[in-house]
Amino acid sequence: MDASGPTPPDTNLAPRFLIPCGILSVIALGLCVTRIISRLRSLPHLYQDDYLIGIATILSFFSYIVSGVASVYGWGHLSRYISQENRTIAFKCLFAVQICWILGTALVRISVAFSLLRLRRSIGDAEKIWKWSLWAMIGIQVLAYVGWMILLLFNCHPLRGKWEPVPKVTCWDHKHTARYSWAANIILILMDFILATMPVQLIRTLNRPRREKILISCLMALGLLATGIAAYKMTLSQLSHSGDLLATTVKASLWCKLEEQVGIIAACLPCLKSPAERVLRRVGIVMSQPKQFISRPSFVITLKQESGSPGSQTAPADYTARDMDEVNRNESHVGLVKSINTIGTSTTLKSTTGNLE
Repeated sequence: MDASGPTPPDTNLAPRFLIPCGILSVIALGLCVTRIISRLRSLPHLYQDDYLIGIATILSFFSYIVSGVASVYGWGHLSRYISQENRTIAFKCLFAVQICWILGTALVRISVAFSLLRLRRSIGDAEKIWKWSLWAMIGIQVLAYVGWMILLLFNCHPLRGKWEPVPKVTCWDHKHTARYSWAANIILILMDFILATMPVQLIRTLNRPRREKILISCLMALGLLATGIAAYKMTLSQLSHSGDLLATTVKASLWCKLEEQVGIIAACLPCLKSPAERVLRRVGIVMSQPKQFISRPSFVITLKQESGSPGSQTAPADYTARDMDEVNRNESHVGLVKSINTIGTSTTLKSTTGNLE
């Protein structure tokens, strides 16, 4: 028994991190794989945002596994109940998790920015503002990433002092780290909010049913959830530098991981709107699109395609059987009008030829 009082009982806080983050890791990985497969089915290649979100998902899943390894070696327990050798392994794992988290969250934001860059031509007159705003946010995110890595790698000398006892370790004053952390987090939270709300003006201009606009808005709202998590995470920053770090870092790590995973899910779900809509339609939550919102073939465009451009016009995959019948009737009408025009033209030519003769 210690002279200062009774020894506190051991704790095991790791399941509070592993269970919710494990569920979200599987969901995020599944959505990312589905996004890439869906993209490759419609296009022969992937975009920059697809590669970036894929790398971020791999880093996120890998860091979750490393967190599980850290829990095996004592993460979440009180240090006095864990041997020095196991504590060293646990802190090494947590150091690797930090590196993956810093890079992963940066790639998620940059991936979302690249996704929005591909929509700049739909903005109209504000295309240049849209483009340079996104590039500015990408640059800010890169600078923030470099700053975090400098703090992580050069904060203490020697570096191994972060995971094992070192007699003469020297670290920067904590107030400098805290100031940078607050400044960078405020800027990044503002960026998260902007990235989550930028597509709103595009959704308002869509000629789609209201229920579909609501569905897209809900998918985009997950970005705001990640913003809220990042804001709450700032209030826990002191936990990472106080008390028994082997146990007190679990809560802060949980919310950091949730921010990353929700960001990945929010980045992948809008790209899966069509598959999600088909699933909801099959279970009856979303009905077929009303007739007034179906893009019917234009008479002028159909004539132009039949007379000039190769190939035939095909209806979208979400047309119902009734809509396909209507399309076929329209195409038959177009063909009939074209035949009448052809017959009239031939008759006129024959008459002109007879007169010339």
